[in-house]
Amino acid sequence: MKYFFFSLILLFSSCKGQEKSVGKDEESKEGDQLQLVESDNYSGSDAEEFLVISEIKTLQKFYSNVNRTRKPGLPIPQIDFTKEILIIYCAGKQQNSFEPILSIKSETKNTLVLAIENSNVIHTSTSITTPFSIYKLPLTKKEIILE
Repeated sequence: MKYFFFSLILLFSSCKGQEKSVGKDEESKEGDQLQLVESDNYSGSDAEEFLVISEIKTLQKFYSNVNRTRKPGLPIPQIDFTKEILIIYCAGKQQNSFEPILSIKSETKNTLVLAIENSNVIHTSTSITTPFSIYKLPLTKKEIILE
């Protein structure tokens, strides 16, 4: 009977240890990549724009432009700018439904090159949209370039 309880305790303690190590691996993988914060079909900007935001005032200015005609407006995401930066890509006027997706193309010691991937374009709509995507990235001193 003692061996049965001992084996149960050993079994449960080993399962908890495996969960913690898997969680740490996932966090380290995500920490090196872009993470989508928000994406929408109206940015308020007719031209294509690429912004790297490292302070709350610039983010508030962007959201005031986005929320100009929205009631209720989109909430401003809570970002710790001491640890992260935001990358905003506005695609400009688009004829069809389109979501701009950014990905890391290459990375060197001094630069981080991002590429735009076109998501599936749905050709059933004739509405004109100005889509945008907001990504967060761990704070870096590298120059961020959009290709």
